[in-house]
Order: sequence, then structure tokens, then C-alpha cells
Amino acid sequence: MDLSIYSTETMSNDLKFLNAWNSVPGIGPATIRLLKNSFGALETAWLAGEAALAETGISPLLLQAISWKRPSLHPDREMEKLIRENIWMITETDENFPVCLKEIPSPPLFLYGRGDLRLLATGILLAVVGTRRPTAYGLEAAEAITRDLVATGITIVSGLASGIDAQAHQAALDEKGKTIAVLGSGLDYHSVFPAENRGLARRIAEASGVVVSEYSPGTPARKENFPQRNRIISGLSLGVLIVEARERSGALLTARLALEQNREVFAIPGSIFSSTSHGTNSLIGQGAKLVQSAADILEELGIEYAKEKEKTLRLGLEENERMIYQLLEE
Repeated sequence: MDLSIYSTETMSNDLKFLNAWNSVPGIGPATIRLLKNSFGALETAWLAGEAALAETGISPLLLQAISWKRPSLHPDREMEKLIRENIWMITETDENFPVCLKEIPSPPLFLYGRGDLRLLATGILLAVVGTRRPTAYGLEAAEAITRDLVATGITIVSGLASGIDAQAHQAALDEKGKTIAVLGSGLDYHSVFPAENRGLARRIAEASGVVVSEYSPGTPARKENFPQRNRIISGLSLGVLIVEARERSGALLTARLALEQNREVFAIPGSIFSSTSHGTNSLIGQGAKLVQSAADILEELGIEYAKEKEKTLRLGLEENERMIYQLLEE
């Protein structure tokens, strides 16, 4: 682990108390900002009594959570957990913190991560997300288009969920490309969710990818964490590709967040008889870009690619199919 981000006493002290406050259940970026503005330093806030904390306007429920949890938390020990788990932590003032995340509504104040943190602030990032229960068609489409996007140097962002997310991460790794996984849980091994993708998370970090989260180690995957997670997936990305989604799904929430963040939304069409395509077909009807190949995405984003490679960006067509496709184009 590169410990240079913990190298100065001031930075280490700031991170230490930031991490400690984030380990209190119910405390998030908004409350932490309030505490810092009220006390000038998070260490001062940590040492403050309940009466002083109450004067900041913190809700009685949060005050109760602080009163219950703070005595059992030792900031130095909590930082040691990060180092022991090989987890880094960066704040919005860090040079490697993605500028695009600072511009979204309710931006994260910090990120925990494993892997090459420089990947967060470099290159072209595109999200690929979808249902946890995909069809064979959805898995094939996610793999083919992801591989072609990665071949052009694009970094794939997704949520490590079962189904389409895992397929996108896996395809990026198989193509020797870069991928970023955003979690709705802590990054320590036993908290990574879902459990069957813990090995995949390790592979991503070890392959110079990145696994990131807003949540401190030991935080389980809670239902309310995932909408928060989704805003980071879309916020990191230039656009979001929805592969398959039912009418009510987290993938559609990510698409809505992308629109709010002024990101592009792409969708793969599917059968009108498949429930997993109802969401994507609806998005296309509302104006999302219909995608049949990686070339459709690259053209929409204004990303140049070798024209002679275009035929390889057509969902893996066979030689005779490519010849027919070329004749049809002419």
C-alpha cells in the first residue's frame, strides 16, 4: 500500500477524525460538513460534549447515535484498520479526487478505496449497469460491448452487483482493461457485497483497477446505501449504459441520477416480451440513445476511433456477416 497519503501529520490527523466520524451510524457527508464548519476541526468536534454538539443543530436521533457509539471508537485504532486492510482514503481536497464528483448534487466528501487511486481522475470513464437477474442475451451484450469499449481505452465503472455489473467488470478484466467498482458497503473482505463477488473485487484492485466506497470498513450492505452508491457510479462517468432493467430497478435509478448530473444515458433494446427489457425500452422511448454496438456510444460521445476497427465493434459478427453489414452500409 502507498502510505504517502498518510505521510503528513496534519493530513493523517484530518483523515483520522474524518474516518472516526464516518464510523458513527447515521453520520454522513452533510453532518460531517456541519461539524467541521461549526467547530473548525473534526478533532475539536470529536472532543466536544453533547451540549456543544446539540447547538450545531444535529438531530436528537444523531446525538443519540453519537452518544452510543463514540465511547467505543478510538480514532487511531480505526485508522490502523485501514492500513491493515490496505485501504486508502482521499478527501475532496486531494489531487486525485475526481473533479466530476465535486460537481454533482450532494457530492461525496471522501472516498475509501483499494487499487490505483490515480485511475479515478484520469482517462474516459463509462458506467455499464443492469439487472441482477439478466437473460443470456443481456450477459452476451454486456460482455461484447464492454470488451469493445475497453479496447478503445475506456475505463468501465459499475457496482459489483450480481448479473450485468459483474459481467461488465469481468469482461473489462478479460480484455486487460481498467475497471472501477463502487460499493454500497465497507471495503473490508467480510463486508464486500455480494459475497460471491469478493474474489472479483480483489481481482479488480490487483489488476490496477479501483474498488471504492463512501462507507467505513465493517459497514454492511444496507438497502439505503445503494441509491447513494449509484450517484457515485453515474457521477464518475461520462455516460451510463443500461443493458437490461426491469420497470423498477436500481439501474433505472442510476439512469435518472445520470440525467440529473448532465451525463449521457444509453440503453440496449430488448424483446417486448422480456420483463428485463421493459426498463431499457422505456428509457429509449424517453430519449436515451439506442445502442447496438460500442460504435454507437463512441460516436455519441464524440470519441474518435479507427474506422477500420468499426466492424469489430459490431457485437462480434462473423466474417460473412461483416461482409453483408458492409454492403448494407454502402
